[in-house]
Amino acid sequence: MAVPEASTWFTLLRRTLAAYDEPLLRLVVGRLLKPRNQWPVDELIERIAAAAANPAVLDRRLQELEPACRQLLALIGHSRQPVWEVGNLVELALALGNVDGLKPVFTLLEAGLLFPTLGAEPGGPAVEGTPPKVKTFEQWLGFPGPGGLTVFAPPLVAGRAIGEKLGLPDLSKPLPVIESSPIADGAPADAPPPAPANEPVSIPYSPFSSLQPALEADGLEWLLRLAVLWQQVSSAPLRRTQQGGFFKRDAERLGQDPLLNGPPADRQADVPDLGFFVEALAERANVVTVVDGEVRPGTLPISRNDVLAETLEALYVELLRVRAWNPLDGWRGGEAPPGNPFPSAYLLALSLLANAPEGEFVRPSTIQAWITERHPYWKNEAMRPSRHQPWVETFLLGIAYHLRLVQIARDAEGPGVRLAPVGRWLMGLGEAPSLDTPYPRTLLVQPNLEVIAYRQGLSASLITRLTRCAGWKNLGAACTLQLGPETVYRALETGETFESIRLTLEQHSTRPVPPAVLDLLRTWADKRERITVYPSAILLEFASPEDLDAAMARGLSAVRISDRLAVVISEEAIDFRHFRLTGTRDYGLPPDQCVTVGADGVTLTVDVARSDLLLETELPRFAEPPKPSSDGRRVYRLTPASLAAARANGLTVPTLESWFQQRSGQPLPPAARLLLGGAQGPPPRLQQHLVLHVASEEIADGLMQWTETCILIAERLGPTALAVTEANVAKLRERLHEAGIELVG
Repeated sequence: MAVPEASTWFTLLRRTLAAYDEPLLRLVVGRLLKPRNQWPVDELIERIAAAAANPAVLDRRLQELEPACRQLLALIGHSRQPVWEVGNLVELALALGNVDGLKPVFTLLEAGLLFPTLGAEPGGPAVEGTPPKVKTFEQWLGFPGPGGLTVFAPPLVAGRAIGEKLGLPDLSKPLPVIESSPIADGAPADAPPPAPANEPVSIPYSPFSSLQPALEADGLEWLLRLAVLWQQVSSAPLRRTQQGGFFKRDAERLGQDPLLNGPPADRQADVPDLGFFVEALAERANVVTVVDGEVRPGTLPISRNDVLAETLEALYVELLRVRAWNPLDGWRGGEAPPGNPFPSAYLLALSLLANAPEGEFVRPSTIQAWITERHPYWKNEAMRPSRHQPWVETFLLGIAYHLRLVQIARDAEGPGVRLAPVGRWLMGLGEAPSLDTPYPRTLLVQPNLEVIAYRQGLSASLITRLTRCAGWKNLGAACTLQLGPETVYRALETGETFESIRLTLEQHSTRPVPPAVLDLLRTWADKRERITVYPSAILLEFASPEDLDAAMARGLSAVRISDRLAVVISEEAIDFRHFRLTGTRDYGLPPDQCVTVGADGVTLTVDVARSDLLLETELPRFAEPPKPSSDGRRVYRLTPASLAAARANGLTVPTLESWFQQRSGQPLPPAARLLLGGAQGPPPRLQQHLVLHVASEEIADGLMQWTETCILIAERLGPTALAVTEANVAKLRERLHEAGIELVG
C-alpha cells in the first residue's frame, strides 16, 4: 500500500519512451533537451529519463510553459497521484478558466513532462506483451491501447510545479459578482468568454464565526475498517459478477456488516454505502485483491517504518482513483460511470481549501457552489437536477475528515472546514506532521480472551498485528477484539508465532496478560504448528520401517513423517541408485483395485506395487496392522475388535461396501458384514423344533397355505423342510390323516 518509489516510475518511463515512434521521440527530446547532436534512440531514452530526475532542467522547462500547463502539473503535484485520466485533467483545466482543456495536456506530452500510460502502472495488474507503438499523440488519443486514456507524470516533475498560482479564489471571504470576463488568451474571437477561476459568477457566502475548538480525527477510522474487511475476506472471499458487482449474498455481507457500515464514533456526516466505499478503497490500496472473480485478502494496511502519516498519504493517493463509489451516488454496482468527474472535483475542493489563508474556515456549501459553477460536468445545462444534489459536505466531513485531511468547526449556520496539518503537508504547503502516539501501552487483555484497545495508543503496525491474531468486535473510542483458536490459526498462517503474539500483547498491555490466556494461546499455536507445509517436495514410500531406517542410515537427507514415509525437500538430495522406483501416481484418478479378499472374507492382502498412500490411511480404520508375507505383500485382517472400533468412529455398512467395490472390485464379504453390522439387528434365538420333511415342494406349499395346518407350522426351513414344535405334533398328525397323509415318526 506504500506509495511507489521514484525508481519505479522511471522504469515505467523508459518502457513508455521505447514505444514512441522515432520521429515522435525526437520531437519530445527537442522540446525537453534542445539537443545539438543527433543521438541514437537508446541514448535519447536515457537522456529523457535523466532529465526527468534533474531539478535544474525541469525548472527551466517549466518556466517556458504557459501558465495553464504549469497549473495542471501543480494540481498533479498537489494530488501526489502521478497517474490521471485525460478526461479528469481536461476537467481541471476547464475549471481553472481555460477555453481548450485538451491543449495543456498535449503541450505537456510534447514537452516530455507528461507521458501516456501504455501498459501496467506500478501497483496495477500486469499487461502482457509490448506496448503499442505511438506515432503521434493524436493517434494515441484515438487508439489508447490497454492502458486506456491515462497519463502519468514522474513525481519529481509534478513536484517542481507545486507553488504555481492556480488562480483560485479565497472562499473564506466574500467574492465580487461580475457580469463579464475577458477573452482567454488563444481563444477564438467568437468564443464565449470564460469566467476566470478567481472571479466566480455567483458564489453564496456567509461569514463563519465559531468559538469552539476545531475537531480533528485520529486518522485511524479507515485503517480499522480496512482491517475489518481484510478479516471478512480472509474467512470467505467475496464473489464478483461479470459486470463488476457482487453476488446478492456477498453484497449483503458488505452492506449489512455492522463494523463496516456503522457510523464512526465521531461521526460528522453520513456516508452512503459505507461498506462498499471501504471495499473500493481496499482494492485500490491492495488490502484486498481480485483473483478469478473473487475478492481475496491482500496486504494489510501497514506503512514503512510504521509512520501513520505515510499510511494516510497512501490512502489519500488511492482515494483519488476510486471509481466505483462516489459521495453523491454511493456504490455504482461495480460499473464506474463514464467520464467520472469526482476525482478532479475532489482535488479542486482540497485546492480551494489550500488557497484559503491558514487557519481560516470555508463552508462546504461555498465550495459546492464554486465547483457547480466552474466544473464542466456540473456546468452542463443538460445535466439532470438530481446530479446537482450537494455532495461536497459528505466528502469533506465524511471521508476527508477521517483521513485527517481537514479540521471541522461549527457555528449557528453549520460546519466550516480547513486543511489540517496532514492535509497541508499532502497538498505541499508544509512539513510532514509528527503523528506518533505517546501511549505505547494501550491494550487490556481480559481473562475471557477479550482485548480492549484504546484508540489513542493504536498505530498502523499495531492495528496490523492485532488484525492478524484477534477478531475486531467494536470500533468505538475503546475498540474491542476477541482472541480465539481461529484467529490464532490465521495469525500463524500470516507468519506470526506464539512468541510474536505474546510479545505484541505484553508490550502494549497496561496490565500483565492473564496466564490462562497465554496457556490457551500456546495450546492453539502448538496444535496449528504441528502441521508443516512443503510447497514442493518428493515423497518417498518404503515397504517397511526397516527399509526406511536403512535408507536414513545410508545418508538419505529426508524428514521422516511416518514409519514408512519420508519427505525430501529437493530432488537433488536423492541418489536414486539406492531405491526401487515405481510409477508415478495420479491421485486425481479413481482409486486403484489393489486388495485381494481371502476365502474367509476377513483376510485382505495388499498388492504393494499397485497400492497408494491413501490406502495406508484407509485400512487402519477398520483392520488390524499388516503382516508381511513371503512375496512382499502386506496382509491385514478384519477382526471383531477392529470393526467394533470402526463402528464406534462412525464407519457404516454402506461406506465399507463402497470401499470394497473400489479397492477389491467385489461386494462386501458376508463375514465382514456380519462382524460390522451383525450387532445392529435383533439378537438370534435358540429354540428346539422338530423338522417335518415332505416329498415335494407342492406338498410343502399346500401345508403352508391350508389354514388347518399353517397355524401348526412354526417356520419353513427350506423347499421341503418345515419346523414344528413338539406341542403341535399330535394336532398336525390328525390334520394330515384327514387329508389322507400318514405322518411317519
